[in-house]
Amino acid sequence: SEAIGKATQGAFSQASKASNETGLGDLARWLLKKDLVDIGDSRSALSSLEADVRVIADALPAPDRILAATDGTPTEAHVFHRGSHKNPGDTVARRFLAALDENPEPVSGGSARLDLADRLLDPENPLPPRVMANRVWHYIFGRGIVPSVDNFGVLGEAPTHPELLDYLATSFVNNGWSLKALVRDLVTTETYRISSARTNEAAETKDPSNALLHRMRVKRLESEAIRDSVLAASGSLDDSMFGESVPIYLSPFMSNHRRPRTSGPENGDGRRTIYVQVRRNYLSPMQLAFDYPIPETTIGKRTQSNVPAQALIMMNDPFIVEEARRWGERIAALTDVDVDARIAVVFETALGRMPSKNEQDRLASLLEQQAREYGLDADAIGSNAELWADICHTVFTLKEFIFVS
Repeated sequence: SEAIGKATQGAFSQASKASNETGLGDLARWLLKKDLVDIGDSRSALSSLEADVRVIADALPAPDRILAATDGTPTEAHVFHRGSHKNPGDTVARRFLAALDENPEPVSGGSARLDLADRLLDPENPLPPRVMANRVWHYIFGRGIVPSVDNFGVLGEAPTHPELLDYLATSFVNNGWSLKALVRDLVTTETYRISSARTNEAAETKDPSNALLHRMRVKRLESEAIRDSVLAASGSLDDSMFGESVPIYLSPFMSNHRRPRTSGPENGDGRRTIYVQVRRNYLSPMQLAFDYPIPETTIGKRTQSNVPAQALIMMNDPFIVEEARRWGERIAALTDVDVDARIAVVFETALGRMPSKNEQDRLASLLEQQAREYGLDADAIGSNAELWADICHTVFTLKEFIFVS
């Protein structure tokens, strides 16, 4: 009848909607539940099979989801006369960079992102491997073969060793663009192992700026490495990998209407600096003093300054003072170790070498002087954490702690 037909049509309409939302398996279960199909003796077997499917589905791991960009609707951009968006000129078809290709072919499909990536990494385009090889050289040796690492154009600086740069770029590509292989090749060279000491006066006369790398350059650690080194020396470093980032520590001086409600721990839970949150309006004063870049754009070459603020940070920053205290407690807790041996442990931990006789004597003298200031007996020097905190803090302030020669 007409009523039965309408009811059946409505049932299948609901079933279709269910199948669109949850899949054909749910559609079959819906039909069975409503008794719209008759499968006779197979119902029990189907129920058992459905239970097995559910067990397998429940055992599947939860999928990992990430934010990703998809190809959007392509649009053509206008040329802005004198750079003003209020004065648009002719449209320009999507194409490769005219600076790298005299006659770039327009792109007809998609947003042109994939085409741009393919053209950039074309074997006939030597720029990307050269830029990458030059940046790795810059990080390892302190100065790029092309010193202007962000500018390979006519306004940039010329390479000091163009043939070497070409060789490194070619080797980089032939090794499958492997950064590990490139770093390994550089750090195993004789050039990397040479001293920074000025021992060749003839070379100093011919190459006073050391552009030709006749000796190793003295390099200052980056701000992140300095903080991590402090944590490592004090024994507070948590070297575990991955996990959630640690909220930034907010000092009382970091105040405005957008200040977060909660502050992270002063030492960042001991995590390496890479795991500490970065907030553009709340950057660490210690990190900024050591030329931490402002996180608003990419920086290929950081500033490496040597200013009084850095020495003041190492003397007065609460983070440094606290880590010196923790380190001092560890040194004071050592058993069956005399004062000279404790000083040796401090030096070896922080600088990777044993102290000289002069350094040993000066620190021992400092211990005695501080003991008198605190009104302590000579017998209490070895186990007093406050005294050793002063010694550890002194070692933190040494130039050798933040410079690599």
